[in-house]
Amino acid sequence: MIKKFRPILSSASFTNFVHLGLNQGVNVGVALLITPMLYQRLGAKHFGTVTFSLSIVMFLSIVVRYGFHLNGPKRIALAINDTKETSGIINEILFTRGILAFVTAGVMLLAMGVLNLFSDYALILSFSLIVLFGDALMPLFMLQGREKLSLLSKANAVSKLFYLALVFFFVHNIEDAKWVNFFFGGTTLLTNTILLGIIYRRWSLHFEKVKWSAFVARLKDNFEFFVSTIAGHVSVHGGFLILKAYVSGEELGQYSLAQRVAFLLRMVPVFLTQSILQKASRLFAQDQTQFDAYLGKAYKMGLGITFVMGVAFMIASPWVILIVGGEEVDYSSEVLRILCFIPFFGMLNVANMIKILVAERKDILSRATWATAGIMLIMSIIGSKLYGGYGLAVALLISEVVSFGIHYYLLKHRTHI
Repeated sequence: MIKKFRPILSSASFTNFVHLGLNQGVNVGVALLITPMLYQRLGAKHFGTVTFSLSIVMFLSIVVRYGFHLNGPKRIALAINDTKETSGIINEILFTRGILAFVTAGVMLLAMGVLNLFSDYALILSFSLIVLFGDALMPLFMLQGREKLSLLSKANAVSKLFYLALVFFFVHNIEDAKWVNFFFGGTTLLTNTILLGIIYRRWSLHFEKVKWSAFVARLKDNFEFFVSTIAGHVSVHGGFLILKAYVSGEELGQYSLAQRVAFLLRMVPVFLTQSILQKASRLFAQDQTQFDAYLGKAYKMGLGITFVMGVAFMIASPWVILIVGGEEVDYSSEVLRILCFIPFFGMLNVANMIKILVAERKDILSRATWATAGIMLIMSIIGSKLYGGYGLAVALLISEVVSFGIHYYLLKHRTHI
């Protein structure tokens, strides 16, 4: 069995998968260190305000990223031997995201200053907007396209450790709350700027003036990818907001403990997609038979990994909750036993997503993601109302299967892939 998958395990795609996992591991480790520190120094109220402000900015980041994380890697991968074309693609994407960051930040500042929105935490939210500019310069799509994700994992480790140090030395009380997200965004912005400089030098790229017509073209070209990203965000986070209307604060908190672990596991199918998309894009353009064989092996390996992972976390759920929450919570353990299989059911759709992305079938992706989001919201309402957190957990599992079915059906009937 191992020999069968050896070409995948020894490939650049698997190496990229490992680096994405290490990258996420650093994020989780820093979060585990910094969360209790901030909670104690800022208190529950201001810690909640900082967290909520970051949540708002992260939602706004969807506008800044504008779906380029979906098709940018493919275009870089296909232009790997053409430095001029690669420079053009990167310059246009960075310019477009930069403009979107300035516009989004400007609209938010205007809303807070003139319309007096978010008045209770306007200062913290204003300082948090720097996160948008760090996201605008995020070079993930370039490194994915060239399969050089080791650079990203190293840069992220430096950035997060720098952020941890800044918070440790400069955030001591509620007056310092405004600096938490500012340090997070500032270190990201600085790291990404330096990383871009390294990439441009190593790849012999050149900064060039981007025409306004190219900016408009990028906006039109990626609009459906952008809309699909919003639908995906609704599918992932909408259920939790619905649950809030049907359960007590205590049950919501216990559910969120299990959900936090499950959503970290849910990144495994995402990492696999990001890891194999580049090679899959080149094979799709060159040889359909090799593309099918490569995708099939990666898909089977992903299903095997996530199934074993689900069984392991189902068995170990009480100990996992004890480590994450600091105490035994039976309700959270039981919910986690359901949610831990979300990565496996999410992995079912990876092959469909790869086929959609390599062919850039934006129409299929948009219809499928919004149909999935609509069904998920309906099922989440029913499940949450009838069975609380257990109902929502089951609804999320079923939604993953429904998502697979919708994507598969549209691919089968709307394309020859």
